[in-house]
Amino acid sequence: MSSGDEREVREGRGERDGRGKAVSALGRPWRAPLDHSGPVFVAGRGAWLVDRSGHRVIDATSGALNVFCGHGVEPVVDAFLAQLRTLAHVDMAQGLAGPAHRLADGLRDIRGHGGERFFFANSGSEAIELAVGLASRYWAAVDERRTDMVAFERGYHGSTALCQALSGLPQTGHAPGQGSVRVHHLTFGGFIGAGQRSEAARAYITARLRSLLAGSAAGTVLIEPFLNVGGGIRLPEGLLGDVRRVCDEYGALLVLDEVFTGMGRTGAWFAHEHPGVRPDLTAFSKGLTNGVCALSAVAADRRVLDRLPAGSIVPYGHTMSASAAACAAASATLEHIRRTGAVEAARASGARLLGALERELSGTDGVVDVRGHGLALSVELDGPDCAGSVQRVVYDLGAYTRQQGSTVLLAPPACLSGAEEERLVDHLVTGVRKVVAAR
Repeated sequence: MSSGDEREVREGRGERDGRGKAVSALGRPWRAPLDHSGPVFVAGRGAWLVDRSGHRVIDATSGALNVFCGHGVEPVVDAFLAQLRTLAHVDMAQGLAGPAHRLADGLRDIRGHGGERFFFANSGSEAIELAVGLASRYWAAVDERRTDMVAFERGYHGSTALCQALSGLPQTGHAPGQGSVRVHHLTFGGFIGAGQRSEAARAYITARLRSLLAGSAAGTVLIEPFLNVGGGIRLPEGLLGDVRRVCDEYGALLVLDEVFTGMGRTGAWFAHEHPGVRPDLTAFSKGLTNGVCALSAVAADRRVLDRLPAGSIVPYGHTMSASAAACAAASATLEHIRRTGAVEAARASGARLLGALERELSGTDGVVDVRGHGLALSVELDGPDCAGSVQRVVYDLGAYTRQQGSTVLLAPPACLSGAEEERLVDHLVTGVRKVVAAR
């Protein structure tokens, strides 16, 4: 960022608030229109960010949870720029470009991918809308009565009106157009903290799903393998397998939202590899281009595609869908992940981080739970205020984390060194202890 850019971010132009202070013209997601709080970053490399004051922090958010391999991965940037200079984009509804073919074939070659055809969009929200649309067209052809869906109340599936309507989270509870789909929500009942991963919770959720499918018009079940925005919640071991079996029992489609967990985050290319579950549709996005540009995808199983009416089109399309440059960046990302062993690194690094956090924080006053799955780790505290205070203290110490309600979420890149792992744990543990002691 140039000095002029920094000055504009700091001072704004023209508009002033009630105290006469200049206001930037920038509007931000999930913030009040005039809220410009938070650090301004000017550089990133590997697992590190630098803010405009020169403060260096470990990026335990991986950008927007999408820079899985770390900042500044040259092969990915080079592939993106080289493709831009050759052919940036063509309309995939009218013509074709080689990079999209190569990316789709590369994704199909991944073990456990869960699909034979790959449809590309831009954002995770678009991918969820496409997956839900394909499921709806399937049911229109198979049994038009099965129009309802089942999803977790604390699930989060994107910020478009339809995607917000799928969730029961407070921040998404007033989206316009929520009458477009009827959603039945799964909950954790009275289970909290570590109890949410218990065998009892697993049995409760499975029974609730069976009851919903038996007693409603639901034909599609949409689930995140790791509830990200809903509190950084890891599902009970074996639950996804139970869900698959119940879906098969009632002939329902299983749609997995792997927008966050796909592409290595949990220590497998896709989180559904861990239990060996094959979904009917899988949406994924974050990590696909390592943050270089926007790209998302839906993997569709032949079971769904073969039941669509003969000759029917797939009714979706966005201007930049399957951009040649984005697809080139994604193929380079896949190659970098393979070459560096990033998936295996995420599994090993996540296990070390979780073990250290459990040793240091389990049973600590104010700490409700410590949990994780690969490089998606959560320290749940006894309230949002506590979590916010911890996040601020930890930033000053040298780590940038993410607050999800009462939880401080760690989702660092897979390039963390051993020393960086130790530093990240030390900062978080110190931050929790300082905040709890001050109370």
